[in-house]
Amino acid sequence: MEHSRHVFRALLVLIAIVVAVSLGRGFLIPKSFGLNGPYRNDNVGEQMAVRSPQHGGVQSCAECHATQAQKRAEGSHKTVSCEVCHGPLSLHVTAGKRSAPMAVDKAFTLCARCHRRILGRPEKFPQVVLEQHVQGPVQGQVCLDCHDPHSPKL
Repeated sequence: MEHSRHVFRALLVLIAIVVAVSLGRGFLIPKSFGLNGPYRNDNVGEQMAVRSPQHGGVQSCAECHATQAQKRAEGSHKTVSCEVCHGPLSLHVTAGKRSAPMAVDKAFTLCARCHRRILGRPEKFPQVVLEQHVQGPVQGQVCLDCHDPHSPKL
């Protein structure tokens, strides 16, 4: 009978810990935590209020670069945003005006990100084994020697 007192005390301590953790968790974890994933959902709105958008989308580029946008829209890269290859619009345009020249990565590694042959990619997706596709060394801007990136067909 004496052992039952120790078990009762241990059970009482365990219940007190569970209650303290539950109450503490209720006070310390924000209400919006976990609504749309493992983060505080209110943070999304707070970040949007503080930061300006980095990306502008295809329409933002087309306002000034209509010729390239038209070629891209008719070519096989029509589903690829300009900013995938050229970088975020905010590096080139600030407050609606050109602030810096757009950085253009002309290296074959940019094209190879999507077009290098990988077994897991769909068969219909245009893939190349660079060493067999290119006559000569695979270096520099070798893709742009034959392909226009806005309309990459030969």
